[in-house]
Amino acid sequence: MFRLRLAPLRAAVVLAAGFVLLRVVYRVVFGGAGAGAGTGTGPLLLDMPLLRLDGPFSHITLFGPITLVGLGNAALSALPVAAVIVFFGLLNAIINVQALFARGAGRGPLRAISRSLVIAWATFPALLESVRRVRVARSLRGERSIESLLVPIFEQTIERALALAASMETRGFAATRVVTGVCEAPVVLRDAGLNFGAAPDKTGWHLDELNVTLKPATLTVIVGATGSGKTSLLHSMSGLFQHFYDGTQQGRIDIAGADRARTPPRDTAGFVGLVAQNVRLGFAAETVHDEIGFALAVRSVAPPIVHARVLEVAARLKIEHLVDRSIDQLSAGEASLVAIAAALVNHPILLLVDEPLADLDTAARDRVCAVLGQLAHEAGVCVVIAEHNTREFNLIADAWLQIRGSRVHQLSAADRPADRPAGALPIPRSVPAIDATRGGSTGGIAAVSAVPLASIRQLSVLHRPKLVVDDVSFDIATGELIALRGSNGAGKSSLLRAIALPTDAETVIVGGLDVRSLKRRARRQAVGLVPENFDDLLFTITVAEECRRADRTLAGASTAQTFAGLLGFDTVTDAAHLLQRHPRDLSAGERLCLVMAIQLAARPALLLVDEPTRGLDLGARTLVSAALVRAAGHSRAVLFATHDEDFARGLATRTLLMHHGRLSVPCQVLS
Repeated sequence: MFRLRLAPLRAAVVLAAGFVLLRVVYRVVFGGAGAGAGTGTGPLLLDMPLLRLDGPFSHITLFGPITLVGLGNAALSALPVAAVIVFFGLLNAIINVQALFARGAGRGPLRAISRSLVIAWATFPALLESVRRVRVARSLRGERSIESLLVPIFEQTIERALALAASMETRGFAATRVVTGVCEAPVVLRDAGLNFGAAPDKTGWHLDELNVTLKPATLTVIVGATGSGKTSLLHSMSGLFQHFYDGTQQGRIDIAGADRARTPPRDTAGFVGLVAQNVRLGFAAETVHDEIGFALAVRSVAPPIVHARVLEVAARLKIEHLVDRSIDQLSAGEASLVAIAAALVNHPILLLVDEPLADLDTAARDRVCAVLGQLAHEAGVCVVIAEHNTREFNLIADAWLQIRGSRVHQLSAADRPADRPAGALPIPRSVPAIDATRGGSTGGIAAVSAVPLASIRQLSVLHRPKLVVDDVSFDIATGELIALRGSNGAGKSSLLRAIALPTDAETVIVGGLDVRSLKRRARRQAVGLVPENFDDLLFTITVAEECRRADRTLAGASTAQTFAGLLGFDTVTDAAHLLQRHPRDLSAGERLCLVMAIQLAARPALLLVDEPTRGLDLGARTLVSAALVRAAGHSRAVLFATHDEDFARGLATRTLLMHHGRLSVPCQVLS
């Protein structure tokens, strides 16, 4: 409950100072700050003329004389509020306020209010992070308007709040009763059906005739195309589908003996563990120790027991060295292991894992797969995984479920996914390249030129106190498709961002021009970046409006035509059914192509794409691969960062390897 952290206090002091400054500026603008002027009690600093507004605003006066005493009085009037801000910062620095609220959420007259406060308290930092991310996204899109902040910040904050609430629900937060699970029958679906947003005639998404039985000590993999319903099927077992996302269930779903239709997730948290798709969004604590022990802490388990159990689970997963670390210091692989540990702390009968390999490098994938296999086959847990990257599970999976259409099929040994590279895609080099000027074709990929299109010169990035990119230099030729590979935390994303938004002169040269010295539009014409969180670049509520917004500052651009071309359509009319949809209603591959089209609207000479295959099925990867080939066409080049070795091998003309912020080996030319 008690601990000392200076960060909240520092943030509170900065916020309080900002409030005082804002109050002083307000007094100067509206009526001046002239107390004491001409009275001998304060010198006149600036004699600004009074401006009286007309009409309904005639009672408002702008500006006026400014004195030292007037400024002091304005600052003093803000001190009570500033003191309250500092007080709460000090309180949060010495007391775990979130844990305090959490204790009141399970019992007492303020239970409902405490639940809301826990989520609000944990969501507020996400709001600040959203502002930071959207400011970067505005720079990448060349936006200046204030309204461009509103939609993404609102959507990201709501996304964080919902993910956090779902995570806390599945870990027993505010549970009022305890349900005991039956180990012998982890999952039984009998003539079950799932509907989400479906009309009585079942025109919406639905799954029918679900008859599945899963046994203890088994590992089952759910496969299917993007958007087929893998996550929904997983959440029908966790209970989030029925009780959190308002999906409709027919038939019977029994989870360790509990009727899922009647039993919310918080009541089965003692024997059902869930690892969500984006684990960082669902983290509820500030440290690894508190995150792993959260499910026990909300049940008021004694702290010594919680601590012992946290160390036990950490030792099983070999992450003891992470226990004292802050959550925001974890790599993607470490975050996945911590999320698995948090799901295991209650000794679950059933462990549900949604796309655990999406953000991981090869070493982290192997480690996570080994852990999941051991949990199933040595600890006796029933493990169910929804995943696109199936190759890693071919040797350890006991059963496979495939979603096709509105049915779930149990695959026999002969029908299981082949042991083929998940990312090796036969992309013909004759694919027409998109001309971002007209949205048409320009022929095949240009031959690699001996004269560099871009030069990266001694580029370094410091994220205090760590040097995440260390003196990187390389050249990029016209027509190249370069894969940037390396382990989690190697510095790939930081390098791409620094190339797109350089802070030092003469470190990024494109077409003979120093990118750092270019103005907004010229910089976008030199370098365009599609970040890993590409949804950050979506600012409006329809695809058509996104395309129009990209076009309005770039004369002659046709983003809609480019978007249609990247998807393989001949004309915009062919893609008209997508233009009226909300951008986040598109599939992951379609959203990625939309953001690529937005960035290509500026006709950048160099296109940077971070993790283009993240969370995509084979069909979507083929779509994105073809889009990258087109983007690397006429007078352009593409540099993409990826963990997917097979995807890089099947697409790239050259590979750069990063290790601890540096290019560790000479680039390798791929055939």
